[in-house]
Amino acid sequence: MKSKDRNARARSGAETDRHKKAQRKGASDAPGGGEIARVERMLRLRRPLTDVQRAAFRSRFSDAQCDERGGRAKSGPVLREGIDWAERIQKTLEGPHEGLRYSEERFTWLLECLLGLARERALRKGAQGSPDAARCLGEQARAASLELRDDLAGMLAELAGGVEAEVEALAKAQGTAADDRELAASLRALAGLAEDWLRRGGDVDRALVASAGLTQAHAQAAWRSADELDRAAGDVAQAASDAPDIASDGAAPGEGGQGDTGERDATALARAEGRLLREMAVAMRSFAEARRKNRSIRKLAPGPATRGVLKPRKTRASEPEAQGFEPEEQASAPEAQPPEPEGTPAAQPAPDHEASHHAALNGHA
Repeated sequence: MKSKDRNARARSGAETDRHKKAQRKGASDAPGGGEIARVERMLRLRRPLTDVQRAAFRSRFSDAQCDERGGRAKSGPVLREGIDWAERIQKTLEGPHEGLRYSEERFTWLLECLLGLARERALRKGAQGSPDAARCLGEQARAASLELRDDLAGMLAELAGGVEAEVEALAKAQGTAADDRELAASLRALAGLAEDWLRRGGDVDRALVASAGLTQAHAQAAWRSADELDRAAGDVAQAASDAPDIASDGAAPGEGGQGDTGERDATALARAEGRLLREMAVAMRSFAEARRKNRSIRKLAPGPATRGVLKPRKTRASEPEAQGFEPEEQASAPEAQPPEPEGTPAAQPAPDHEASHHAALNGHA
């Protein structure tokens, strides 16, 4: 009998794994799905941010500053270049990086900004396409939520151990994930159980929580994931209802159709792009400063997509290689200048003989 139960559980687990793989494959076929998957893979390796950390990083640049910087370059190439930077940063942080004052948390925030731009692009493309695109994005949200649910349930199972009451509480909270509604309810119940553990004040409970690696950020991530599932379901319904309007108007939302939906979509996309560019500038300054102290750290050099925004001045052609720029960086490495305080708009450079024009632009990011 026990052997049959084990076989049944094994078959169930195999079916769940196949279901997840199919969902991930379908999600990667969605507009921008491949880019989203690349960023999410990096994010899964990192400890999630707390809401306080996220709010702190977001407060460094206002929405107006992000709006101003966004839209200066094409969002697709900016996103791809940002992902390349993130992969380089990840490799640097995994090895010795003395002298680099760029925190793990700040890198996680950069990844969240990348994910935000990737999703905005996917949502806009989905709005310009068919309801199938929205469904693919919904499947992507479900796949990510299932992985988060498994991770959180695993930590809570470690905390429960063999205590019958704790095991029963976890089983009740975990529930099922047969559809998105039940999955969202499961995530919220698990988040509530996690917060219950985090509130416990006993020394034994605190030791167990620390050993399992459970933090408030995990609970907050579960709450957000449940909300994203609800929004994805709403997007699918909205896309289905908008489909006839797109066909009759002859223009998709964000492509000159009637109403202000396109304007709102464009603003959200530009803001996400601008916030990413601001964070890329923070990383670029940190790596440039670190290289002056540690030659093993490579600079983050703007490429064709971001050079006009992150490095508007041309590097002097006569700049010697002895100053520390690697050959691939000579054409695009920024000139040495004082670091820009976070949250302060960066001056737009102009020719020296246009002093008044230069001064006027200093008030803008």
